[in-house]
Amino acid sequence: MKTFSEIIEAKEDSSKKPFRLVVLADRPKTIKENASSTKLIKAAEKAGLDVYNCRANGAFVMRDQDSGEVTLHNAGDDKGFVLNADTLVINRGSVTRKDSYLDLISQIERYGIATSNSRECIEVCADKFRTYLRLQEIGMNQPRTVLIPNDEPETVDIAHEALDNEFPMVLKTLQGSKGVGVILIETERSLQSQVSLIYKIDPFCDILLQEYIESDFDVRVVIVNREIIGAMKRNKITGDFRSNMSQGATGDEVELTDVEKDACLRAAKAVNGQWVGVDFIPAKNRDKDEPYILEVNHSPGTAGISNIIKQNVSEMVIDKYMDRDIWKYSPKECGVLETMEVDGEEMTAKLDTGNNTSVCSLHAEDLKVVGKKVTWTGWHGKKHSAKLVRMVELVKPAEQRPVVSMKVNFLNTEYEQEVSLDKRNFIPFLVNRDFMKRANLMINPARKFLLTNKRDDSTEE
Repeated sequence: MKTFSEIIEAKEDSSKKPFRLVVLADRPKTIKENASSTKLIKAAEKAGLDVYNCRANGAFVMRDQDSGEVTLHNAGDDKGFVLNADTLVINRGSVTRKDSYLDLISQIERYGIATSNSRECIEVCADKFRTYLRLQEIGMNQPRTVLIPNDEPETVDIAHEALDNEFPMVLKTLQGSKGVGVILIETERSLQSQVSLIYKIDPFCDILLQEYIESDFDVRVVIVNREIIGAMKRNKITGDFRSNMSQGATGDEVELTDVEKDACLRAAKAVNGQWVGVDFIPAKNRDKDEPYILEVNHSPGTAGISNIIKQNVSEMVIDKYMDRDIWKYSPKECGVLETMEVDGEEMTAKLDTGNNTSVCSLHAEDLKVVGKKVTWTGWHGKKHSAKLVRMVELVKPAEQRPVVSMKVNFLNTEYEQEVSLDKRNFIPFLVNRDFMKRANLMINPARKFLLTNKRDDSTEE
């Protein structure tokens, strides 16, 4: 039986080669022609891609136990769409409506499929206060923001005092989009009444209060893989303080300053977003002062900005993803120590992020190199022999070590890996960065054996 990683890894260098695309959204069967997901599908088909229009409601993932093949299915689709190394999944905004939709993304990520934005990125961006905290961590300029956890008058007063700002203020729901759920509050009485009304309609709603920054417009910047592909000025709606084009605002193309470009790229990076929209209010001195970052949108619309910059943004996005070197995969978090199987022997492995050598390192006793053949005794006393691949030169200690190719099994996934042989004192197998990158692992230095069981022979260094 093939492991899924064997299907994933059995590929040639396919940069700039057409790929298989899944557009994942919660949509009704009747698709709006102006919807961004529809435009993406048309752009992908125009580029010659094999496209699967997946509706999250009722969709599921299946894996064939014999072939290892993984498929994604719409409700009622028995055949499904194969997910493999050539597949990219673009997640659209409506996938946040239900946890089961997000769980579908987690399943796809678990099988090592590239996604436009990870579930973690989507959840951060979908929560305005979580985005605020993430950007605050890196010192970005934002309107002051506080949570209002309930509608008790004392709670509302405390939030008002914590904001330390005069009226007007902006009241927002955490999960709102397209300007929906955003209210301008001009008096304390209005603040109390609006909070009470919102909580009466939805007792489990989440609300935040934000400093109001006076401006005639805000700016939407679209970023793909840390590259700005378009920016537009969204003018304030007449008689309204909002500037969302979905609410009727007009837009114009805008030339960003270097300070604004840098701020937007840092905001996208902070949420680990690959294709995102960053919204900001410009500073009075745009050349010197950072803008006020309002939010980062994990699923920016394409229609409005395409009209403004006179380019098809959907086609631009598809063209960017033709370069597979930019594809992103969600890493698995693991401990600094995990259990691995090396050529059939189960043992403790240390995952060393500081090890940037070209090979992993395995404990070996009675090591002998005769011509192109290497023999040794393993950690558990088992005799091994393998073909010599090459010798690796070490600086400290100054010596040469033989390198062989071995099968390393981790989490039921098998990898061909070059391994140097030497006598190790405590942990039999040292994993290098190259293996961690191939296995798509993220090390938590505070944890050990996070994904696997601890072996009796594991003695920590």
